[in-house]
Amino acid sequence: MRRMTICGSCGKAHVFGEKCPCKIEAARLRNKRRAQMKPEEKKFFNSREWKGTRKKVIERDGAHCQRCRIKYNVITTSPLQVHHIKPRIKYNGTNGYPDLRFEPNNLVTLCQSCNTHFQTREQLDFDWQVPDEDDWVPVL
Repeated sequence: MRRMTICGSCGKAHVFGEKCPCKIEAARLRNKRRAQMKPEEKKFFNSREWKGTRKKVIERDGAHCQRCRIKYNVITTSPLQVHHIKPRIKYNGTNGYPDLRFEPNNLVTLCQSCNTHFQTREQLDFDWQVPDEDDWVPVL
């Protein structure tokens, strides 16, 4: 009899030591998205500034999806993404709009599902306030 384990992402059982099918599919989609990215997008997401900002925002938000927590009273911890409330494509310092790509007040931690739901909408559908630095919960 083969040993089984539970996937931390989808909650389904799979053979111990093998990748869960959900993670294989997520990697496939991620690679597909990366291949379709424009060079300037790749440069942005690979920049040290973005990686540092992303890490700080996730830590600030307690390493869980803010929409799932506030709207559905559920703690979702993976896969996490940082969502630009005002779209980074529009608010990048050109066309008369301010550069909000690295502005913490414009960033919120969401799970992949919630981030996909919003896409480039400029409005959240839940009541979220940027936490004060004193209220940040360190990720353990």
